[in-house]
Amino acid sequence: MARPLAAPLRHAAALLPSRARHFLSRLLGIRRPDLLLARRLGALLSDRHYLAIGYRLYFGEWPDYDHPSTINEHIHAYMLRCRSPLLHIAADKALTRDHVARTIGPQYLVPMLGLWPDAARVPIESLPRPCVLKPTVGSGQVLFLRAGEPLNLCQTRLTLQRWLDTEYSRMNREWCYDRLRGQVIAEALLSDEHGDVPADYKLYVIGGAVRFIQVDRGRFCHHTRNLYDTDWQLLAARLSLENHAPDPRPDCLAEMIGITLRLAQCFEFLRVDCYVVGGRLYVGELTNYPGAGFERFIPHAFALELGAHWQR
Repeated sequence: MARPLAAPLRHAAALLPSRARHFLSRLLGIRRPDLLLARRLGALLSDRHYLAIGYRLYFGEWPDYDHPSTINEHIHAYMLRCRSPLLHIAADKALTRDHVARTIGPQYLVPMLGLWPDAARVPIESLPRPCVLKPTVGSGQVLFLRAGEPLNLCQTRLTLQRWLDTEYSRMNREWCYDRLRGQVIAEALLSDEHGDVPADYKLYVIGGAVRFIQVDRGRFCHHTRNLYDTDWQLLAARLSLENHAPDPRPDCLAEMIGITLRLAQCFEFLRVDCYVVGGRLYVGELTNYPGAGFERFIPHAFALELGAHWQR
């Protein structure tokens, strides 16, 4: 399906000088050109005004960050006021690994193949495959290196360096990334029994308890999502995406909840991401501000219910 903004942008490009045409051509090459435009236009706004306007455009109402009620308002208010160094631990994947090892043990870590401060030092060609390359600072960037697949070495290094050069704290005003220097990390690629990327279990700790568990499937193809309570009852609620068929209850559910609470103990709010492969539990990442507070809970009453659990 064509991008909805593609045709207007192409028409506009023909009428503008070369520099503007180059910028618009870059917009056509990304998944959400509307978000990039919004970030550029909002660059001069304060964090509070930037988030409030984004909230109004996305949710259709103005937020109240002084007296938050929805989980989305609470996340934004948290982004604006909390300056705890703990947030840097969850925002940096290398620091997260240290926190996991100290708190619950290194057996829960995905095997790491290397960590490099710049793209030029990453031994891309000699890395054991399959593996995953990610920046330690940032969200959503990932490269899969699989055996036998061709690789454009130059393009890959450019991608890695772009990750390291990006100032993620300004993209969605996420303070947790402020002054963090990213590195490139390589980890073993976990696979399920079918050789696919395993289900992603995301546990939300709000007010000192796990309030729901999100299960993502098909994250790199047909992305779907289910929500469960801690007794593994499917909730009559959604989070931005469509549902998939009910997931089997993980045998290690109690362990998953237990380690999540230990990892989140010192945090006001935290999402803990886990995988289960071959009956073994792994911790993937920790997240301070899921979706930068811009994910839609359906129905709206569920966002209010979750917000009521928030404690400062």
